[in-house]
Amino acid sequence: MARGEGDFAPVLACPSAPATPGAGLLGVATPDGHIAYLRTLMQVDADFLATARAAGVPEARMRFTHECQTSACRQWTGSACGVITRVLDAMGPGLSPPAKLSPCPIRGTCRWFAQEGPVACTACAEVLTDTREPA
Repeated sequence: MARGEGDFAPVLACPSAPATPGAGLLGVATPDGHIAYLRTLMQVDADFLATARAAGVPEARMRFTHECQTSACRQWTGSACGVITRVLDAMGPGLSPPAKLSPCPIRGTCRWFAQEGPVACTACAEVLTDTREPA
């Protein structure tokens, strides 16, 4: 086997990334606080984010995706994403995956799905990524 063959690790997507230029808009919060996912990702730029920030913190109303930063992210536990672990723990034991997975534009590369399987999809629509530091 040549050097590098078999070493391929797919780049996984963070489904709860900060709003930065180049990120993909994954979904928007509905009035009841759940996330309604877009059918296809919309890449955001600085102008979009400036407009969104004029109405408040974008991550409090929208979900963004970007390449998972693993150890460069404060949510990384050393081996996994701590966000989905905490969300699933908070939702309680016995949480089961949905009978039918709803469409998701990043499932094939989603860090949470790769880490936790279909049960991550049950929790995903409940997560908003408001990145403000606690007061």
